[in-house]
Amino acid sequence: MKASTILLCAGLAAAGAAQAQPAQYKRDLYGDWRVTYAAPAAKTADQVGAELARAKADGTYSFGQEDYPPATASSRPESRAQVEQELQQARIQGEMASDQEDYPPPAMAHSGASAIR
Repeated sequence: MKASTILLCAGLAAAGAAQAQPAQYKRDLYGDWRVTYAAPAAKTADQVGAELARAKADGTYSFGQEDYPPATASSRPESRAQVEQELQQARIQGEMASDQEDYPPPAMAHSGASAIR
């Protein structure tokens, strides 16, 4: 009985040590390096539910492919004047494309003034 208890404790200690090691490197039959990682600890349904609720609350939860990756909320919203200044600067530097086929927009040299408003 004592020997089985000792073996059980040794097995649990070895499993704990394996989780502490992030990666193991070994060579395969062809001499290439292979890396193995220990499996992450399983989460309970309550932990997953709490993470989901937190993601919905802070706006990082997204659904589907249309909004991947989800937009992150800015800590400080910009004023209208700041946005207009950034837009004017982008126009001057030629970063404003007129069509999706121009993405990424080619660099354009011009004065920044345009007759079209």
